[in-house]
Amino acid sequence: MKILRICFALFFAALLVGQTNYAAAATTKKTTKKTVVQKKPIAPPRVAQLLIATASDLRLSPGETITVRFGFKNTGKLGWKNREVRLVGADGQLFATDVWASSTVPVKLSGPELKVGRLEFFDISLVAPTQPGTYEFKASIFADGETVSGGSIVLPIEVVNAESQMQISEQLLPEPRIRVALGKTEGPLSIKVNKGGYIVNLLDGTPVGQLSEGDKFLLQYDPTQLVYSFTVGGVLTTSTQPFRVLADSAESRFILTDKKDAAKWNKSIVYNEYRDTFELRWSDKIPGVWMINELPIEHYLKGLVETGNSEPYELQKAVYTAARTYAYIYLPTDQTPRTWDVHSVWDQVYKGYAAEVSNPNGSRAVDETRGQLVTFERKPVVTPYFTRSDGMTRGWRTVWGGKDKPWLQPVSTVYDAGKKMLGHGVGMSTLDAKARVQKDGWTYSQVLAYYYTGILLQKVYE
Repeated sequence: MKILRICFALFFAALLVGQTNYAAAATTKKTTKKTVVQKKPIAPPRVAQLLIATASDLRLSPGETITVRFGFKNTGKLGWKNREVRLVGADGQLFATDVWASSTVPVKLSGPELKVGRLEFFDISLVAPTQPGTYEFKASIFADGETVSGGSIVLPIEVVNAESQMQISEQLLPEPRIRVALGKTEGPLSIKVNKGGYIVNLLDGTPVGQLSEGDKFLLQYDPTQLVYSFTVGGVLTTSTQPFRVLADSAESRFILTDKKDAAKWNKSIVYNEYRDTFELRWSDKIPGVWMINELPIEHYLKGLVETGNSEPYELQKAVYTAARTYAYIYLPTDQTPRTWDVHSVWDQVYKGYAAEVSNPNGSRAVDETRGQLVTFERKPVVTPYFTRSDGMTRGWRTVWGGKDKPWLQPVSTVYDAGKKMLGHGVGMSTLDAKARVQKDGWTYSQVLAYYYTGILLQKVYE
């Protein structure tokens, strides 16, 4: 019996030990189970957003210098004190210029802290490598020694020979003719044939007569009777149609004998002689009797006074190529009758044959760029130009409203910096361009490619 009790005691003791070990094992299993806590990423203290870039890619000539502007907004939590642009990779050093802070830091800025929410501009000067090819300029914004998140700059750059930047259309068009408004007039208008001969027709082509070198004649429009008149040698011809005085050769010229428009710099030069065709036309759109000179567009360009004969030759080529493009886009695309295409003052200053004679270098520049237009996405575009900026050109919308034009982006004009603006400020600053030609050795194609972003020179007509 005693033995039986001892056995039962041992059995229950073992049972109790087993229960204790099981409970301990269960407790251990529960306490070693891990709990995963999701942590929110910590936002970087210095963050930027790119808002402005004057170029998303570049096409440059070997050795061409250009300044590209990037505008970054501080969208982080901290202000920026010391700011700089640092190269990413070694390739960027191929574009280093003398104005860089160092061989790896194109721009370094200091001064007042750039507060959160404010915009800052970084103007990066670049010079294209001498070897044609495809490159990529990479850099990043640093503030107070730390990388600014979102401050990356990646700029693809293609370096091509200057001559390859001008393309020739597969099928060249004939040289267009342009109609230029010389201004209004009242009463009889006295005209003299100064060179060659002329044929006088009505607007519908009906012949009226012929004129020889030295002949004088009168044209007039009576707005009360709605009648045009043509008088030569005492013979009067009237019509309800305008008269067209047509040149019989490329060298035929006429003089508006009553017009006294002398050059300010030389009173012996009188701007009253013109090439080719003449009309007197009434306009309902801008009421009045208008004097119209119609001629080939290349002769029109030679009659402009947008540059002087002593100006740098590459500047003249740039200005006259821009002037050609500006005039070309105002030509009609169909046969719709028009009174004129451009105005001799409101658009570009046109003075006729005397301007052509007094600026032979300008005429040569026109000849050497004949038929070349500034195109964007292979279409001719408006190319405004002006005298001088204040260190930065303006965009289309800023000055004239409407939508901005991608080829008219603001660019830095380092040689205009600190000066008073003269003109509207859109497109090419001719004084800054002049300095770039004289001091930096730029060609006309480099000048045009800088002030008109992303353009291509294209020869369109013969």
